[in-house]
Amino acid sequence: MKFTILSALLWLFFMNVFGQTYSVKGRVIDSESRKALPFVNIVINNSNRGGTTDIDGKFLLRSNDNIQFLRLSYVGYKSQVFPVQDAGEEQLILLEKIEYELPEYVVYPTENPAHRIIRNTINNRDLNDPEKLDAFTYTAYDKMIFTLELDSIPMLDTLEVDTTENFRSFLENHHLFMMESVSERKFKAPDKNVEEVIATKVSGFKDPIFVFLISQWQSTDFYGDQIEIAGDKYVNPISRGSVGKYFFLLQDTLFYGESDTVFILSYRPRLKTNFKGLTGTISINTKKWAVQNVIAEPFNSKATLTFRIEQLYEVIDGEHWFPVQVNNQAIIQGAMVTDSSVSVGIGSGAASGANPDSIPDSLKAFVPMRIPFGIGKRYIRNINLNPELRGREFGNAEVEVDPNATFREEDFWNTYRTDSLTQKELNTYRYIDSVGQAENFDRAAKTFESLMTGKIPWGYFDLDISRFLLYNSYEGLAPGLGLHTNDRLSQLFSIGGFARYGFKDQEFKYGGDLKLKLWNYADMDLELAYLKDVMETSGVRFWDETMHLMNLDNFRDLLIQRMDKVEQYSGGLNFRTLTYLNVHVSLTKTAKEVTNDYQFSIPGESLNVYIDRFNFTEFNLGLRYAYKEKFIKNMRKKISLGTNWPIFWLQYSRGIEGFLDGEYAYNRYDFKVEKSFYTNYVGKTTFRINAGYIDTDIPYTNLYNGNGSYRSFTLYAPNSFATMHMNEFLSNKYVSLYFTHDFEKLLGKIWIFKPDISVATNVGFGWLDFTETHHNVSYKTMEKGYYESGLLIDKLLNIQLFSLGVGGFYRYGPYTFKNGWENTAFKLSLKFNVGF
Repeated sequence: MKFTILSALLWLFFMNVFGQTYSVKGRVIDSESRKALPFVNIVINNSNRGGTTDIDGKFLLRSNDNIQFLRLSYVGYKSQVFPVQDAGEEQLILLEKIEYELPEYVVYPTENPAHRIIRNTINNRDLNDPEKLDAFTYTAYDKMIFTLELDSIPMLDTLEVDTTENFRSFLENHHLFMMESVSERKFKAPDKNVEEVIATKVSGFKDPIFVFLISQWQSTDFYGDQIEIAGDKYVNPISRGSVGKYFFLLQDTLFYGESDTVFILSYRPRLKTNFKGLTGTISINTKKWAVQNVIAEPFNSKATLTFRIEQLYEVIDGEHWFPVQVNNQAIIQGAMVTDSSVSVGIGSGAASGANPDSIPDSLKAFVPMRIPFGIGKRYIRNINLNPELRGREFGNAEVEVDPNATFREEDFWNTYRTDSLTQKELNTYRYIDSVGQAENFDRAAKTFESLMTGKIPWGYFDLDISRFLLYNSYEGLAPGLGLHTNDRLSQLFSIGGFARYGFKDQEFKYGGDLKLKLWNYADMDLELAYLKDVMETSGVRFWDETMHLMNLDNFRDLLIQRMDKVEQYSGGLNFRTLTYLNVHVSLTKTAKEVTNDYQFSIPGESLNVYIDRFNFTEFNLGLRYAYKEKFIKNMRKKISLGTNWPIFWLQYSRGIEGFLDGEYAYNRYDFKVEKSFYTNYVGKTTFRINAGYIDTDIPYTNLYNGNGSYRSFTLYAPNSFATMHMNEFLSNKYVSLYFTHDFEKLLGKIWIFKPDISVATNVGFGWLDFTETHHNVSYKTMEKGYYESGLLIDKLLNIQLFSLGVGGFYRYGPYTFKNGWENTAFKLSLKFNVGF
């Protein structure tokens, strides 16, 4: 027994002496900007063992040998040997930046060794992709700061003191804006996902409207075919076919443990390729050939504001690689700093097509700079790769905000923050909060939120922007007003209406509605409405279509020439069921009066009766199915994030004769499906199919007019026939296809411009089974098929919120005109540069 104890003590002694583990920790920063450097390669002494810094530039290394010095290497910086004086103290290591670009050509005696590494990584993507796990949960702490660091503006020291003293003092002690959030994410294969924001804090605001910005900044991992950064999709350097499109250069090799090797590679698009690519560095670990860390930003971006992402992965439970830290940076490019201003958008790296001659003489002596502006950090913890999750734990909201999220105490926050807030961050909250309260930032936030839905809050009312000023070829200019009560008056109901006056037809139009919110969980509401208005003759509208200003399809409304006077009463119920299905049920009574010479004939005993006023009573059932559609939901609004699947609409209307003065019995079926998808190196494809069928003879007013949008030169309206004259065709059954492919900037430059180039083809068929009852109106039928194709050159001119381009369409096939120019339509294309 004594021998056993003695042996154990001797074993512990020798283990302590001969198996002692040495460690060193510290931080690596840029010698000029003092910014943390992520993923710096560090080797201990003269060994081949070491590690890398994390996203915050921190490192902790262990070794069985005494650590005498560290060898550091980092792309774009001078390599350095750093002597460790006192391993017990935290080391601060400064690296000096050097001008560095990936070489244009590298000649290898055999195949580029980086290609084997990339191919192995691609072949193991599904094995390592966190989104391919059966399930996982985690907690994330996010911090976003918008700032202008003095060290990032080196010329500030040369500026006139009297113009910058207050500015300098403010920047030394405050950020411009900051926010924090804590969220809990749950994922269950194949694609059930929810992230609940349990805490949120935004400087100057009490309302968490900005929370969704963090979750939508970038892709959650680096394994998809496309990487999304700030709403734009870029080809992933580890996607299929990337070896032929990207240039990879093996920069360094590190060794971990007994068998793991880490390869550090730089990448950028190959010369003479033209696609939306990224540039940066990526570290691949031979343990499952997984991404260990990655830095990426758009390659050769000309935008004034560009973005950079950094992701760090670790092996969780010895089982699976998982992202544990994510950084985001928004960077201002082409900034010119003078003694009186900071100008952006005119230096090198400014907007696409910028001409050096456009730079003012006062700025030509200054060097354009890249200034970090937004810095976001996400720390992921409490990762569970084998949780027990049930389907009922998931809804259709991708991000939900807890009602108590804005009321968390500091003790709660401190349990999630990785570090305490700095004095500068505390100052930011205090100062911006006081300004926000004085200037009522929350009201401004609600205004922004309302603008996204086309409404401006005004006390207890929301003003409908789309009602302010209308124009179409029938009414001419038609100013008006539309308003509804909002949640400030009641969360249970809203009441409102509209009125406008058309200067061309010299008629007032007006209407009102009452909406009762019955059940928020199912988005259930009951709506009663009345209107005395005009509607397009034989037009098609689905029950959920709105007059949103950002919907480019609505440009066709400007061209409508033939309308009917309408008086309508309606009552309807809307709700969501089966997760992805929206349902609309309604009963409408509509009286229509034509505004031209058209007459509809009804057979009489001796003579036909000709009428130009019609009464319809309809039962309507509308369905919209958007599989896997996701939303961001706060206490008041639900904002759709869209879906990667096709969206289907089916609308059935039953005409009821003899009920509420209804004069016609019929069945009407309207159908629509649309889908957009992005293909690497090819661009974005969009298509829509519309179809309709009416089973009996009814007046022209409720048939189908072909959906033309022709003028010899006018605004381009997607999902319509650009060369088809208004009301040129008539049918009671039809089908049409609208197809567009946007090559974006993949086809290169045109002169000094680098526009988005799209091709479009539209095809339609229509049949009219009943022709003898329609009088005093000219029309064609298109059973032989209507065909047109066009070319669009978009984004030739960028003007803040929107961009302009040009295009042309040509009509061919059975319905062409003899004069070739009559088959041609030229278009001015307009695209909004902000997504709503």
